[in-house]
Amino acid sequence: MDVVQQHHLDHATGHRRDAAVLFADLSGFSRLVETVEPEIVYQVVQPLMDDLVDIARHHGGEIQQIMGDGFMCVFGLHATQGDEAERAVAAGLELVASGGARLGLPSVHAGVETGEIYVTGSWPPAGYGVWGRPVNLASRLCDLAGPGELQIGPHAFAQVRRLFGPVRAARTRLKGVTTPVLTRRISPQHLPQQAKAERSSGAPSRECCQRGHEMIDAA
Repeated sequence: MDVVQQHHLDHATGHRRDAAVLFADLSGFSRLVETVEPEIVYQVVQPLMDDLVDIARHHGGEIQQIMGDGFMCVFGLHATQGDEAERAVAAGLELVASGGARLGLPSVHAGVETGEIYVTGSWPPAGYGVWGRPVNLASRLCDLAGPGELQIGPHAFAQVRRLFGPVRAARTRLKGVTTPVLTRRISPQHLPQQAKAERSSGAPSRECCQRGHEMIDAA
């Protein structure tokens, strides 16, 4: 799309727009919380979460919620450029490639879906409320994903199909969704080499508490 569409968000009435929604979580977080002191939880989670948020923002996503072990991010909240699905999926792939035992870090899993959302004002401190089926599906897809996996919904995949070619689909029943959803698992190996190089040339990897890492990786 040549012209970026800009819209003022009316906090009283809200605004509909097409966007991509990404949820990302750390695998094994509940086990970690149950087995170590909260200070250790923070030492394990904080450095990786810093990196994950930076990745999402690097791809143009806006963080809407941070829930301790994960976050919700929206692409196209204020401006529609036509590549929201591509940026969300690229971010998701980079996110899930950023964790795991080989890096001495907790694993990450994520979900992405696109579609029409309703954006409103929200309760402080959040700036905006984001409502609609894509939000629910992206959250459920994140729950479906295993450690190091990205699950994407049918609308998101339709917009990035040309980048990945054929990917096996599964007809999946997601919690709270009345009809089965065609889901696809995309691996970090699809991440463009340029993005891999950018991340590898960034800040040096951080060490996390060994005890905490063992607990979260075992989940």
